[in-house]
Amino acid sequence: MKILAWPAFENKTGNPYTRLLYESMQAETEVQVDGITLPRALAGSYDIWHVHWPDDFLSYPSAAKAWVYVAAELLLFALARGRGARLVWTVHDLGPHESRHPRLEALFWRLFVPMVDGFVSLSEAAREAAQSQFPVLRDVPSAVVPHGHYRTAYPAPVPKEAARGELGLPATARVAAYVGRIRPYKNVSPLVDVFRRWDDANARLVIAGNPTSVALRRRIERRAHDDARIQTHLRFIEPREMPVVLGAADVVVLPYDDIMHSGTALLALSFDRPVLVPDRGAMRELQTHVGSEWVRTYAGDLTPALLADAMQWAEEQDRPRRAPLDDRDWPRLAEQTAELYHHVHRDRHD
Repeated sequence: MKILAWPAFENKTGNPYTRLLYESMQAETEVQVDGITLPRALAGSYDIWHVHWPDDFLSYPSAAKAWVYVAAELLLFALARGRGARLVWTVHDLGPHESRHPRLEALFWRLFVPMVDGFVSLSEAAREAAQSQFPVLRDVPSAVVPHGHYRTAYPAPVPKEAARGELGLPATARVAAYVGRIRPYKNVSPLVDVFRRWDDANARLVIAGNPTSVALRRRIERRAHDDARIQTHLRFIEPREMPVVLGAADVVVLPYDDIMHSGTALLALSFDRPVLVPDRGAMRELQTHVGSEWVRTYAGDLTPALLADAMQWAEEQDRPRRAPLDDRDWPRLAEQTAELYHHVHRDRHD
């Protein structure tokens, strides 16, 4: 079976999710995967097109560019299906986090979703939400294939004392960390404000990630600059640096106001760091699967009291040395995804 994936192997500096999935698929199954290129899209003969984040173009600031790219991708999907390919969508989210073009977004979903022949969800909660928002998806094959871990994607963990030494943090500090791309909906600026109101001289906050705009970067810098307890690294964090940032943390805090799944939560757990996340989307499901000793959820807005409670939980809660992520090995997830491909492919010929 031949698969055209978008994206596939080409992501070398961002989230390695698709690369890890398809490398395992090539190694563990009889499925052949190619990354999308325009010549392959136009002339290639594929059984399945597997797309991730097809709504990314809706976040383009330029309306003209967004309309052109959305029209082009929808046309390519229609042409591929006309040649007999089936379209599989991994539902990472149910819409862009930064919706800039409401009319285009409404048109996109109205045209895209009926073309979907099967879909992958990273959680049962997300599958139910997708079928509720897009009822046509109840009539196509689907599979819950959880988000994989990142233990094979980064260098080895760094011991806490050594990590804090590299970052210039006190060995006995109580360290909360935020890591990952910084977007408005991820609430990093409010996190800084909450931390500043936390009256604990021994607490530290490390912010490590690249803001999506100059204005967002300046807002964080302005709020953090006069609190010596806050350390910022507002840039792309190289893979070799990630074990240091995560190794220094007692707890990783992800105060998103819009969340279904979180690759960063899986990244933190992959380095055996407990996480604090809002009780939204599939976070309760993640907590159930890996254990409440690893995932703590909260309702409403983050407060200094919640942050202090989470730190105490991170420090005092008994937990195994490693987070239980064996069921999120990529070969297993690749096989589960390939099973859905075969299901969708059989439906085409029935």
